[in-house]
Amino acid sequence: MRHLHLLLIALSLSVVFVFILIVGPDTESALLHKDKEPAVKTNAASQGDAKENASPEALGTEEQSAYEKEPLQYGFDLKYTKYLVGKPYTYMVNGQKRYFQFNVMREKIDTAEKAAGKYRLTYIDNYKNRNGMAPKYKGGEEDSLGNSRGASAPAYASIDQLDEFVYLADGTLVEILEEDQEYTLIGLVGTEQEYSVPSRYVASKDALKGLKKAIVVDRTNQNIATFEKEKDNWNITSYSMATTGKVGDYHQPTPLGYYYAIEKKPKFFYVKDGTDKIEGYAPYAVRFTAGAYIHGVATSYKYTESGTKIDPGIHEFSNSIGTVPLSHKCVRNYTSHAKFIYDWYEHGKTIVIVI
Repeated sequence: MRHLHLLLIALSLSVVFVFILIVGPDTESALLHKDKEPAVKTNAASQGDAKENASPEALGTEEQSAYEKEPLQYGFDLKYTKYLVGKPYTYMVNGQKRYFQFNVMREKIDTAEKAAGKYRLTYIDNYKNRNGMAPKYKGGEEDSLGNSRGASAPAYASIDQLDEFVYLADGTLVEILEEDQEYTLIGLVGTEQEYSVPSRYVASKDALKGLKKAIVVDRTNQNIATFEKEKDNWNITSYSMATTGKVGDYHQPTPLGYYYAIEKKPKFFYVKDGTDKIEGYAPYAVRFTAGAYIHGVATSYKYTESGTKIDPGIHEFSNSIGTVPLSHKCVRNYTSHAKFIYDWYEHGKTIVIVI
């Protein structure tokens, strides 16, 4: 009888062992948490080509930390569904592997959301130098970091040293820490840096009413995604290819950082390089810094021999989108995606992040 009892125990253990082998820890975890609300999750390891199938042991210390870090959750509630790239959200461009870095984007949003939970967030306001041209930096047009004077504000680490400052570009998202009539103490979102900025350059009356929507542009991979907070969850509402700015005589790279989505225009008009002549327009434009917009495919006017201007109409597609940086500074989109963003945008509730 005792032998029979031992035999039954051994058989039971064998069944459990086989069940674990078949089910595995991941499946077991899913079974245990099957009632949880589903969310798409990625981690830093899935974003890099060389790291895609790497184990933690094969990575360096910092990379192991990123690999093991619990990623922030996000879901999909797509409201724009053209030109989609399927899971795992990678694709090839000219033989190069590209990624939609959704988790990195989500982490950047988390940084802004934490700042919004502590402070009023607003932006540097000096579009077309309307609040006064910033002072020259040591007689020049750029500060020690290479930031340009135009459409910027001077930001002082100490108001006792007014000859030393950096330029903060129009649209830069900032935390309002203290304010008075002459200077406002601001924090630069995403950093530990604090500056005193002349108050006329800080849009204190147009602070965020609540952070609800975020547009994230990835310069490295030349793509874009939009996120919206619904209850306590951030969901991806769209994602697509995009084209950012390049270096050139009349071009600038789309600047990295956190920005306020300042305004939208049905058409953003642009001039021919080196002239004041209007060359054409880009439809469905959302401005986020100085003269930089997120917009659709540009349309160039045509002219008859008598000089009559002809509008060829709006174009949807461009083969260059999502390939390499080409724009003057803006973020080009397929026109249908730009229209989605244009309609979806909410003033005072939307930010732009460039990574």
